[in-house]
Amino acid sequence: MWIVSLAAVAIGLLAPVSRSAAWGVPLTMFSWAMVLRAIIGAALTTLVAGALCMLAFEPHIAAAIGAGIGGLLAFSAARRSRYLRGTALLCYRLTQPDNQEEAMRVLDARLKVMTDRLTPAGYAQVALFASVPLTGIGEWRAAADHVERIEIDALVSPLRERVLQALATLRLEHGDLEGAQDALAQIKRPADAEVERWLNATEALLFAIQGNVEEALSRADAFDDPEDAAIAASYGVVRAHAFASQGKDEDAKKALLDVRALAGDEALIRAVRPLGPATELAREMMQ
Repeated sequence: MWIVSLAAVAIGLLAPVSRSAAWGVPLTMFSWAMVLRAIIGAALTTLVAGALCMLAFEPHIAAAIGAGIGGLLAFSAARRSRYLRGTALLCYRLTQPDNQEEAMRVLDARLKVMTDRLTPAGYAQVALFASVPLTGIGEWRAAADHVERIEIDALVSPLRERVLQALATLRLEHGDLEGAQDALAQIKRPADAEVERWLNATEALLFAIQGNVEEALSRADAFDDPEDAAIAASYGVVRAHAFASQGKDEDAKKALLDVRALAGDEALIRAVRPLGPATELAREMMQ
């Protein structure tokens, strides 16, 4: 039985390395818990398979068969959804200050490689997934670079609309109002219900920045789901820009205070970029 146990230990120790290679993520990005789970899972599989094989084969043969089964299953598990799982791990590491710089570098290289390895739909899903934590840490330009690589014409609904909505938002953050409008114009309306909710908020922000105050406030007033803090905060920014453009600075400040109460100081960034009537007020509050 000792030879089967030895095989189990060997396969267990190789499992994290196998997972790292399959996911395309350095082993240094893995937590100790992830490493231990990989080791224990592969080792137990090998041990059980080898023990069962000992009923019919010599110990060394049983150990070889167990090692083959354990190693194959570990590699197969690592390969399953490897692009999304590897990206998810890197996205988590983006939120950790000690790993942020390396995670950014690896994620950037990984997404560039995926443009050739994945289908347009597969890459779109991964790029959209990665854009959320990237924008969460203020890396709007990096998020935009990856989403801009998506082949939109190769996508079908509702993924196509989700990508265009994300593009409009990212372009708007950089003050590319024309590019944001172009992305919105390509969306067949009405879109999927969840996408439509964000489209209305994005359009309302465009209206507010461009001076179409009545339409912007009309969209904001029509929103009736205060439980959705993210969209509610977006409409708060819309109100702030609209009020500021009317010279109602006190109302604009109140709207920004509501935004901060809903989503924290980070939400005020949406009032700073792109530049709009309430930008200076938001900067003062952030300071």
